[in-house]
This record gives sequence, structure tokens and C-alpha cells, in this order.
Amino acid sequence: MRVPSFERYAGWMAGLGIFISGMIVGAAVFLSVYQQHLSILHERVGALTNQNKTLSDNLESLNKYKTNQQYIGKVDVIIELSPKEKDTVDINVLNEIKRRVYDDIKQISGKPVSTVRDAPDIFTDLVDRKVYRNIFEKDYMIAVRRLMVIQSDYTLYISYGEYTPSPD
Repeated sequence: MRVPSFERYAGWMAGLGIFISGMIVGAAVFLSVYQQHLSILHERVGALTNQNKTLSDNLESLNKYKTNQQYIGKVDVIIELSPKEKDTVDINVLNEIKRRVYDDIKQISGKPVSTVRDAPDIFTDLVDRKVYRNIFEKDYMIAVRRLMVIQSDYTLYISYGEYTPSPD
């Protein structure tokens, strides 16, 4: 039995090699575009979930105290970032920190405004210098920058930094 000569198929083999390498490169490009869109979607879902939870809690509180302006009805958390941090911030980490801080301070809703104005340290110490562990495999420490109470709105301005325990 004779073995066929591959000289006849040399052009076909080159074309087949280019076709297969094109398929591999195309799959890699498609996967990278898909991953980028999935990351953007994940960030939006996190932000919208936090916003939905905050709004539903605020709506419940506002409905409960809508006739009485003497009680805290709305709780809001705002993270302040420096211009350098805005470029390198991870939105998913920001959303998770906001969610955890909000969960810690939402108990303020329904408290008298006068109590918060008389002793703001009590209400800022709930989260000031608190370490939130295992947020995307890192620990973060919260610092309270400002606390504002306007009518029945309680707004907490915070900053955060990565927490590294001191070696003892």
C-alpha cells in the first residue's frame, strides 16, 4: 500500500492551520468581551440591590413617621473618595461596604432627632473605626467623616481604608 504524498495537501494544511488559529483567537476575544460585560452587570446589580434595600427601608420608615418630623425617617450612607481613589476604586467593594454600614446604622431609624443632635458621638461610634472583615477577601476599616441630621434625614459620610492588623 502506498502512502499518499502530502505535497498535494500543503495548501490545504496551511489554510486549515490559519482557520483553527483564527477560531482560537476569536474565542479569546469573545470571552474577554463577555467577561467585561459580565463584570459591568455584576457592579450594576450590586448597586441596584443596595439602592433597592435602602429605598424600601426608607419608605417603610417614612410611612411610619410621615406625620411626625421629630423622628429619624431616612438613613443614608455616603462614601467620600479622594480624586486619586476615584480612579482605582472597586465598585463591588464600595457597594458591599455601603451595605454593611447601612445594616449597622439602620437601627437609628425611628429614634428622636433630638437624641441624635444631643449625643451624636453615640451614633457615630456605631461604625467609626469598625473593621469589616472578608469583603472580597480583604478587611476594611471605616472612619466617620461627618454626620448630618436635616429634619428627619440622617446622613453619614464615611471613608474607608484597607485594614492591616498591627503585629504584636
